[in-house]
Amino acid sequence: MPSWPPIDEPELLRRLAMGDAEFAEFIRGVVAQLPARRCDEAAIAQALAYPWARPLGSYLLAGGKPEPLDGMDSVRRLGVLSRFASPGGGRLPVLSIGSNAAPETLERKLAHFSAEEDRAVLVLSGRLHDFDVGVAAQPTMYGSLPATLFPSPGTAVRAALLWVTPAQFTQLAWSEISYRLGRLRARFEVDGDNPGYDEVLVFVSRFGAFCPEAEPVALAAIPAEGRTAPELSQEQLLDAAAQLALGPEADAEALIRAIFEDPGEVVPKIVAAVHPAGLPFSSERWTPFSP
Repeated sequence: MPSWPPIDEPELLRRLAMGDAEFAEFIRGVVAQLPARRCDEAAIAQALAYPWARPLGSYLLAGGKPEPLDGMDSVRRLGVLSRFASPGGGRLPVLSIGSNAAPETLERKLAHFSAEEDRAVLVLSGRLHDFDVGVAAQPTMYGSLPATLFPSPGTAVRAALLWVTPAQFTQLAWSEISYRLGRLRARFEVDGDNPGYDEVLVFVSRFGAFCPEAEPVALAAIPAEGRTAPELSQEQLLDAAAQLALGPEADAEALIRAIFEDPGEVVPKIVAAVHPAGLPFSSERWTPFSP
């Protein structure tokens, strides 16, 4: 893996290099421009279903359809692994801990590329050791609390490794607006007889892991072995965030509707009440991106 991915877009580099105060000012400007949007039952269901459906095992996404790696014959499987995950293949290993492992998310983010190689991605399923997956102390504009990492010695959490081209990586970096990029030195054990990896690129939330009761909470939808953190569903976590931001009677649906219908009013309340409940990511195994 190169020292850092080749990013040559000045605005993206500037955003990735922002400190907390500068980023907070940047986000305030973004939120100020958000219009009110209609929030229907489908939007609420989508927010509550995060991190969305994905195949149980590794797959190749090409032509808009996921093809399970285990369903390939041995010659094709070895060819795909060599093409996408070999050291000289030019692709980058990016850890997905949330929705980026879902085919519908990858298709939405990558389908616009003209080059075929930039529309195809290999997704290797496996377990990340000594970390767990919680949610950020900040909802997205579609209403979910998105995934983020927190240290958890002895835990092996389900995750995926995306093998992406430089163009795909730049697209992912643009889309992960509220995340920091870094390198994580941790064991990612790939399912089956595929090789594992000891260093990956990963995005972690600038807002930290949400701690409704002063400690990180795992996202129940993402399985783990040896989990020691309490776990809650997306709906339960949104309930907790809603009660902090909107009052003790508020629930997940109320928070999602407010984010859609009145972002200018609700986002400052989230900043004041939910952000302090975030535990900043910290690990001696983590090296933040340096342009």
